[in-house]
Amino acid sequence: MTSTTIKVEMGVRDDLARVAADELGGVTLNAALAHLLTEHRKAAVLAAYARLAADSSAWQDYEHELDEWDGLAGDGLGGGQ
Repeated sequence: MTSTTIKVEMGVRDDLARVAADELGGVTLNAALAHLLTEHRKAAVLAAYARLAADSSAWQDYEHELDEWDGLAGDGLGGGQ
């Protein structure tokens, strides 16, 4: 694995170390940071779906498109909803 150095404030490093130790089972700081970035990406996707669901017309269009794609699957399982 190739690595690099990043500059962070000592308090940030210490906070990350506490999260790694207390909440993530003692993983390395690298693993803790990777986990937090993954969680951040998941939260962004969920927020985007929430914004879409808040617009009933857009959500209906989205579900219609899902049904169209499901119909193209050719798996014989039928439409989504």
